Amino acid sequence: MNGLAEVTNRAILGGLRRRMLAAQSTWVDELRSVLWSLQTTPKIATGESPYSLAFGAEAVLHAEVEITTPRTESYNERTSADGLQVGLDLLEERRADAHLKALSYK
Repeated sequence: MNGLAEVTNRAILGGLRRRMLAAQSTWVDELRSVLWSLQTTPKIATGESPYSLAFGAEAVLHAEVEITTPRTESYNERTSADGLQVGLDLLEERRADAHLKALSYK
């Protein structure tokens, strides 16, 4: 329709090619990583990642769970729950801002 499917497919294929060449594996093994990276990377047009616009928070990467980072080291469940609630309260505003940014980008 508007070329979005073609652009997305091209990004997926490009990511798969790079990952398959680097890891010497099959596309099935790499698909999950490529899709995750596309969903958690902020887009230029909106300034937000698709994941954050859907769930109201930034994703914690797998590597941050395995290797302690300041973000995961200072994790507090109570503070996190409060922050998530505030993020959810502001989610509609963030989506509206992202929509306006995407329109102005076009």
